[in-house]
Amino acid sequence: MMNFICLHLILLNLVNIVEVLDTDDIFKVMFNRTDLLCPTVCNGYHLVSCCMCRAQKTSENLLTLNVVRNIETDYPEIEVPKVLNIYYQIIHRFKKTKTLPINLCNFTGIVEIDLSYNEIERIDNISCVKRLDILNMRRNIIEYLRNDTFIGMKFLRNIDLSYNNLRHIEPGFLINMAGSLLNFDVSNNVLTTVDVTNFLMEKQLAFCEIDYSFNKISSISNELNWTCKKNSNFGYGGMALFSNNNFTHFPILSEIGFKNFFLLGKILGYGFDFRENKWICDCRIYFFAFKASMVLAKQHRDYFKLTCHNPPEFKNMLLIDFIKSKTLDRLICNLTIADRCPPKCRCFYQPGKSRTVVDCFGTGRRKLPSALPLQTGLDVDFSNNEISSLSNVTASGNMIYSHSKYISKLDLSNNSIKIIPNDLVLKLRHINLIDLSKNKITKLQRSLQTLNPCQLYLGEVVIHCKCKDIWLQNWLPSYHSKCFDNTRIYCKHNNEKVHILNMTKHGLGCRLYNEDILWLNISLAVAVFIVIVSSVLIYIFRFEIFITARKIFKYFKKKVVSSNVYAYDVYISCNEDDACLRRWMTSSFVPFLEDANIRVFLPYRDCELGSPHEEEIIDVMSKSLNFVIFLCEDYEGSADIWVQKEWKYAWFNYRYDINREIVVINYDMLECKDIAKKYLGAFLNIRSFIDFSKKDAQVKEEVFKSLQPVQDDSDAFDKHRYCNDLNTARNVIHIDVTYKNIENEMTNLNVKHCENVIST
Repeated sequence: MMNFICLHLILLNLVNIVEVLDTDDIFKVMFNRTDLLCPTVCNGYHLVSCCMCRAQKTSENLLTLNVVRNIETDYPEIEVPKVLNIYYQIIHRFKKTKTLPINLCNFTGIVEIDLSYNEIERIDNISCVKRLDILNMRRNIIEYLRNDTFIGMKFLRNIDLSYNNLRHIEPGFLINMAGSLLNFDVSNNVLTTVDVTNFLMEKQLAFCEIDYSFNKISSISNELNWTCKKNSNFGYGGMALFSNNNFTHFPILSEIGFKNFFLLGKILGYGFDFRENKWICDCRIYFFAFKASMVLAKQHRDYFKLTCHNPPEFKNMLLIDFIKSKTLDRLICNLTIADRCPPKCRCFYQPGKSRTVVDCFGTGRRKLPSALPLQTGLDVDFSNNEISSLSNVTASGNMIYSHSKYISKLDLSNNSIKIIPNDLVLKLRHINLIDLSKNKITKLQRSLQTLNPCQLYLGEVVIHCKCKDIWLQNWLPSYHSKCFDNTRIYCKHNNEKVHILNMTKHGLGCRLYNEDILWLNISLAVAVFIVIVSSVLIYIFRFEIFITARKIFKYFKKKVVSSNVYAYDVYISCNEDDACLRRWMTSSFVPFLEDANIRVFLPYRDCELGSPHEEEIIDVMSKSLNFVIFLCEDYEGSADIWVQKEWKYAWFNYRYDINREIVVINYDMLECKDIAKKYLGAFLNIRSFIDFSKKDAQVKEEVFKSLQPVQDDSDAFDKHRYCNDLNTARNVIHIDVTYKNIENEMTNLNVKHCENVIST
């Protein structure tokens, strides 16, 4: 609404700007014309509209040209005048002329043409008369008007095409008119539709009148898909006449280019006369009337008085009276069986109350229909009938089951319903108001407690109350609630009717429990629940809990193991098929550990050839204090089997010997879900692993700190922090001799990945 008012104020400011100008300067500023004058009688607020409609042309001596019939061609032509002049006019009426003069374009100084009351069919070549000011083609037989007929005619001020046989005007005719056209009259033709681009002007600041009255127009089209934009400018506008046509409903604004209603404020300077049409005052005119009510508060015009033609009860009533009396909710659309209205019922759409009414009151129905109108906000009334069942047992179905999400109000009062099915209660939750009062309900399902008691009307219900009905005391609203009277449930007790809210547990036949026993049962139930939940959590995170508890225990114990107890300090498990990892192990990692006086067992280097592999693994791992496990992504062939066995035996020794330690190095950045063995994944879950993406020295340092100490020497790592150059060279020579075929294998690997690993 604020946008609407702002646009109105902008137009008022524009009018005030024009009023500052001298009256004779208006046409110069607006149309760049100096040959038009504004009458002295024009002043005040309506200055612009007065000047547009009463413009006077400066005095010019016009020479009248004669139109004669050429005997040879039988076409009309203009007779060359004996005296030449600058400006000419043609007045040629009642001559039964069928075409424009063939030499019309030879006379560029023609200012006025009056060829009314002839039989001319086409005027397509009129655009060559560039200085034409007035064109009168009244009472001819023109049927078609192209949108470029008057292109380039910037001096053309008045066009009269009334009383022709116009059936079609190409879209885009006026929207792009960039001249000084003030009057355009196509009244009393046979037009059946008008395009929105043929009565709006974006390139001309103002006009006087566009007349489409007394045609057969019933709709407004938008063939060019024109859209009104925020920067669109329609100037001061003018008057557009559409009276005495066949309009029955206003167009949908979005379909004619106005996507936002407030964009209509841009054409507030326009006046639209739609009187004397066959308006049907129903739901389809409601939107226009509702929006128009905001405009009526600011201004009023006689042409706002639209008269209803239908329905009969509203005939000759003014639409403006509906607005003033605030009875727009009377504008409804009746629905028929074709719209899925049940037989014998009255259905109508009422936008004023945002609802669709299905009125089947007292129609003698014994069951509910299977279909309802496909509308939202259904207000359904089946009261005062003989309906006895709400079950969905018929082949055609029940409308409540299929349309519950569309129903907002349901009235089933004064029927013979005895029970509300459980499956129906779930459907009733979508309905805002349900009236089941004055039925024969004798039993209430507990599923009703899923409904809000304030949305359900059951009226007075008398039942044989039992202990199982005690839920009603919690469900029903209290005495002070505004919806207390919606449902009043009474129990038959000692030959009397007693409100169920006044019934005691003893009166309902409930066994009374000792309060201490009740609390004991609750406590036991809670304890059992806690035990079950705890057991489940402990089972799920059993490995994480074990590893964490073990680390805490060792932290406080701080035991140093003698080097004589175990044959090896470190057992390394890795993917032997990864050449990059193997090179780094033998050239950097293992020498680093051995230089720190750590006894290392590397399977692919230290296993004896020909001995049973699994037995040797079991034997060596039972003699190893620490297990360093590299988690790799891919294993090939039997390598995966042996690695899985190494993991199993490492975990076995780690589990039963508190002195042992497992150091996990995440070589391929795996996640817990990527590891088959959950006990190794547990190390990742509790973040007890070494990230291989760190620098080489940092990885070695973290491994060293994670190992179970074998001697009380805190300077062990600092003492051997960096590899001895001689030992390093010796190890590299050993690698080149022992693994001289590695370079051949590397041709099949991702060299870039290998270099990254070594560089880290």
